[in-house]
Amino acid sequence: MQSILRNRLLVVTYLMTFLYALHYAIPVYATSSYLHKFFTSSVVSLSYVAGSFLALIVSIKIAKSIKKYHTYRFTIGVAILEIIVVTIFGLTKNVYLLPALFIAHFALQSLLFVSLNVFMESFSSHANVGSIRGLFLAVFHVGILISPVIGGYILSFSTFTVLYLVAALVLVPYLFLVHHYLGHIKDPAYHTINLVDALQKALRDRNIRGAVIAKFLVECFYAVMVIYSPLYLATLGIPLTTYLSFIIPIALIPLVILPYELGYLADTKYGEKEMLIIGLLILTVTTFICVLLTTSNVLIWALVLLISRIGASLVDTMAFTYYFKKIGPEDPSFTALFVNMYSLAIITTGAVGVIISPFLVERPQLMFVVLGVALAWGVTAVLPMRDTR
Repeated sequence: MQSILRNRLLVVTYLMTFLYALHYAIPVYATSSYLHKFFTSSVVSLSYVAGSFLALIVSIKIAKSIKKYHTYRFTIGVAILEIIVVTIFGLTKNVYLLPALFIAHFALQSLLFVSLNVFMESFSSHANVGSIRGLFLAVFHVGILISPVIGGYILSFSTFTVLYLVAALVLVPYLFLVHHYLGHIKDPAYHTINLVDALQKALRDRNIRGAVIAKFLVECFYAVMVIYSPLYLATLGIPLTTYLSFIIPIALIPLVILPYELGYLADTKYGEKEMLIIGLLILTVTTFICVLLTTSNVLIWALVLLISRIGASLVDTMAFTYYFKKIGPEDPSFTALFVNMYSLAIITTGAVGVIISPFLVERPQLMFVVLGVALAWGVTAVLPMRDTR
């Protein structure tokens, strides 16, 4: 692929990444609170678990599906279904339909992210994986940073229904970009290895295993922050709109400004392993600080969560960079495996949430205790990795 064409397609993919991030994140921090209007904590946790299970199930044979329909048609179909599902989810008040729609939405947005990563990997060159993936994460997190502000503004003046309708509409220009620029792209010669085989192969390789575990743990951190931190802070007297419009935008700044530089450093000066370990240590310490904090001071919470995202940025960027230096675009099941670490993290944190739900009513910070222990273990899990530099 010519360099100019590849760079042009990368720009298009970055625009798609930004739009996907808006679609994903405008409602993401509000969804657990919305579902709590209709259901108990156990039902909400189970809904996240079920959605994640479905995402994993449909991802098991994703290589075969993408090979059959091609990445372009596969992406178009999934995006249209997602628009329909999110629109109905925002409009309905049917307590039987809401969980089913949420589960479908969770699976569909996971598939969109898989196809987005397949496009990105197709246009990447191995020598610049760190920079390309770092910029990918930076663009993604710009959308994540802006989205809570948009969500908080919408909820200040309108309803959850409008929130989900806006999230659905964001995918319309996404569809245009896919159709206009990516319809002619020839897919790579996909291998047909499935997600289960990919996981088994990854776990046998100490290097890929370390990257997968690191990615899984940072996704567990994100999952706890998405599902449980709004609920925890609400018990301390911090309302959802304050959390969305003030705390989260400040906390997410490192995820915007750090990934590209970190990816560049991984390509040129340092290996990923050291930065992975530093990131996991930062995440561990700040997670345990969350356990000890009982203040309703939003500035203190914004500072602690901002420092935690420095650690998250280190772990996320280094895991991404290291992993995609080891695989290629012809292996979409390996891409699906990595992307679906978030689904696996949701399953794990949701299951833990269900198990300890009787205690979470009085002590919601228990989720942070479990997370902190897991992150501390993660440091030992990445030590056997062989650095790339």
